[in-house]
Amino acid sequence: MTVVKSNRLQIERHEVRVFDAIVEASGFSRAAERLNLSQSAVSQTVANLEHKLGTQLLLRGRTPELTEAGRRLYTYTRLMLNEEQHTLEDIELIRTGALSTLNLATNSMVNRYFARTLMLEFCAQNPLTRLKLDVVPSKEIIYGVDDGRWELGFGPFQSDMPKHFTTRIYFDEQRVLCVHRNHPAFDKLMQDPSAELANTTLLTSYLDEATKRPEANRLSSQFAAVWEVSNLDLRLALAEEGKGVTYLSDRLLEDTPGMSAIPSLDAANIPRHVGVYYKKHEPLSTGAKHFLALCDRHFENTSL
Repeated sequence: MTVVKSNRLQIERHEVRVFDAIVEASGFSRAAERLNLSQSAVSQTVANLEHKLGTQLLLRGRTPELTEAGRRLYTYTRLMLNEEQHTLEDIELIRTGALSTLNLATNSMVNRYFARTLMLEFCAQNPLTRLKLDVVPSKEIIYGVDDGRWELGFGPFQSDMPKHFTTRIYFDEQRVLCVHRNHPAFDKLMQDPSAELANTTLLTSYLDEATKRPEANRLSSQFAAVWEVSNLDLRLALAEEGKGVTYLSDRLLEDTPGMSAIPSLDAANIPRHVGVYYKKHEPLSTGAKHFLALCDRHFENTSL
């Protein structure tokens, strides 16, 4: 097998191994033992290599010494054989499941309250696993898992989750329609919200395409306008400035000063299961399996 070329010359893998063994073993006979070859075969290989390259690589003696050309070749052989060894080790780790990739998307609430703890523990237990972690709106995660952008999604389930998904519920939440006390119509929204929503902007993380979720049109039609702002902190800042109302997890509502739940609306409270989901009929990567096992332990999982 060819490993390097110089003009029309080429060094064969067998020659690399023999030359490296001579230097590492400090002699032809010990190299022959290491390679399970005859000493004459080792000597002939180096002689042929020197003839091919047109220069002496080793000064023969009790302990062979490298010439300048030999030192350069030895540097190359070490790099090549070390890389080969690392590659073989990586392949073995992949084969045994120790080396993998975790391709995961979470929504902002999961990221804020759970990602740090889960990911630090995951990385400690799986130091060689490569990570691809995105924080995106909940409904976009569902579409992304469906079309293969992410292997796992972690966030609130929708009422019409794809039937070809496996879901693991970890806890429940309420999605609550909220308004900040700085909103100019705060009192009206708290006293008669159904009449005031038509004059109010909804701040949302993701607006579905009508072809994917037509009922979203009915919700958006209750508001004067809908602003799509995927970043949670920016959405909260806009709400604090009185630019609109927004849906928050009840967990986040408790930790957000100045925000109040809007009462007396059918669409003001939306119960959601929260957990991990993935496609049923596609084999999970080792990284995904390890992350699911970690979440199962952390949340004392119930599966659907």
